[in-house]
Amino acid sequence: MKRVSEKSVGKDRSLRDLIYFPVVYNVVGLIIVGMLFAVSPEHFVAPEILNAALYLGVVVTHWSLFYVIARRSGKEGIKKIIVPKRKFRWLPSLLAFVSLNVLFTAYMILALAYGRIPPWGKPDLPQLVFYLALNPITAGFVEELIWRGYFIEKLLAMGKTEWKAIIYSSVSFAFIHGIFIPDKVAVTFLFGLIAGAYYVRERNLPVLMVSHVVLDVIAFALSMFRPI
Repeated sequence: MKRVSEKSVGKDRSLRDLIYFPVVYNVVGLIIVGMLFAVSPEHFVAPEILNAALYLGVVVTHWSLFYVIARRSGKEGIKKIIVPKRKFRWLPSLLAFVSLNVLFTAYMILALAYGRIPPWGKPDLPQLVFYLALNPITAGFVEELIWRGYFIEKLLAMGKTEWKAIIYSSVSFAFIHGIFIPDKVAVTFLFGLIAGAYYVRERNLPVLMVSHVVLDVIAFALSMFRPI
């Protein structure tokens, strides 16, 4: 009876966290925006300051939730999530890489063209390191580990079908990117479907991590240098 009860608690916690984790990201974002407006209203409307504050909050939140998952799973559990479970195949991996990058790059180009992304000032070296290295590596590693490797495996272990696991994780993943930007929510949901489908079929998380890092580098570079 004790083992059954512990297993049930684990199941409930995984389903609960699909909702709680996006809530944490959005609450942190709202707190940062509110504090910035209260402390320095003139910086609230400056894209460079607002973006820096928000993305710093995102990085801290990423690693905080990674710590939660690492405490639950242990070192071996995290290693088990990351290590590919099936033989690497070039064609599906290349298709996933290209599909994810084309999807998000196309979204960024349209967002820039239609003024959805405000102009940034000229980036200095610390900004380049922060936006083109720290942020993409953090997002690629943590988001894929949690929303593909951890949640999908947990949902499958609970008896959910593959497509239910993909959809549940994709909805949760979409809402960590902000409930106030509908177009970004839609694009990240589609991103989650593609990444989730690849993961369920190939069980190769490093491919998704690399794809995610590359597309984030492209997205930040487009935002900062605005070639559109």
